[in-house]
Amino acid sequence: MGFARRMLRHGSIARPLQLAVALLLLVVSLALLGTVLEHNAVDRDFICYWSSARLLRAHADPYAPRAILHIEDRAGGAYREPFIMRNPPWALFLIAPLGWFPAPVAACLWLTALIAAALVSIRLLRMGPRPPPLAVCLFAPILGCAMAGQLSIFLLLGMALFFKFHQRWPFLAGSALTLAAMKPHLFLLFWPVFLVHSWRQRQPRILAGFAAGLALATGAAFLFDPHIVAHYLAAMRAEHIETQYLPNLPCEIRALIPRRPLALQLVPSLLGLAWASRFYVRRRNSWNWRKDGAHLLLLSVAVSPYSWPFDQLLFLPALMEVCSHRNSEKTLPVLTALNGVAILLLGLTLPFSSPVWAWTGVGCLLWYLWARTEAAAPVRVGACITAPA
Repeated sequence: MGFARRMLRHGSIARPLQLAVALLLLVVSLALLGTVLEHNAVDRDFICYWSSARLLRAHADPYAPRAILHIEDRAGGAYREPFIMRNPPWALFLIAPLGWFPAPVAACLWLTALIAAALVSIRLLRMGPRPPPLAVCLFAPILGCAMAGQLSIFLLLGMALFFKFHQRWPFLAGSALTLAAMKPHLFLLFWPVFLVHSWRQRQPRILAGFAAGLALATGAAFLFDPHIVAHYLAAMRAEHIETQYLPNLPCEIRALIPRRPLALQLVPSLLGLAWASRFYVRRRNSWNWRKDGAHLLLLSVAVSPYSWPFDQLLFLPALMEVCSHRNSEKTLPVLTALNGVAILLLGLTLPFSSPVWAWTGVGCLLWYLWARTEAAAPVRVGACITAPA
């Protein structure tokens, strides 16, 4: 009995058990999401990818509003306006295979790919011997992405590959950023630092990998539609994204001002760019992509003028980094509570365009700043004080 207690105290049993429970909960949760997505595929963001893939298969314009609305209606949708994919042409290679399957089958295959991407991303981002906490394995934005059938999980995979292999396999790491470029606006602070640092460190293979990945992905789109860029630009102009409300920090700031001037929505991004410049200059000689880059990525998503609550899964590298510190036991319960409230909102099936979601990004940002401060504090062990792990 005393031996068992010592084993639990030192974590040799507790940690594997915690990991097993976390993986079980993750699999069960995503299995339930799979059932929802299979039976309601036309009511999820997945349908815009599938309809564009059907048009790609026919070598037609994958951004054509009338054709997309017709396909979505035939699949059982009841949209007044077409649900158009807003990702650039180099993202089409990822969704193109969906066009060869009926909507329910494609939805299950798509969700399987999302689950795999999420699990691989968490494994690649793991730091230290301890398993990631439940708040990471069941991070609400990842579950939200799965519910919506959103491809943002692949952005996380691209960043996880980059952080893991930028030193060992720079060309692969650079090409993995093609996945991140599927929503380039979320990386507003990341791109300038990436280009400047790669140039300063004389890392042409990373830049070559990124350029090659973009070229191959865009070239694949041209094989299906030679006028793909013109079609994309025309579709985005017709969408009038700038007039739409999104529950994020820039939109909330804009909503507080009478007449809601559009320029005000760009202020957080401009301040973020100024901060990123100073942040990089101070750390340029000791830059660490896994730590400093994760911090940069979190702020980049937080100040992006066009982001949805599920895009906050890109906070995960920074959250996992700060959770790897020995001081995280104090702050982790708060993160678990915040994540639990977000999961509850997911269970209520509130639309992601609801203002109710506006608090999630600010809440995670404030928690991260607090947890980062606590992680930097010295750890007390008895009468001794040691540096944080």
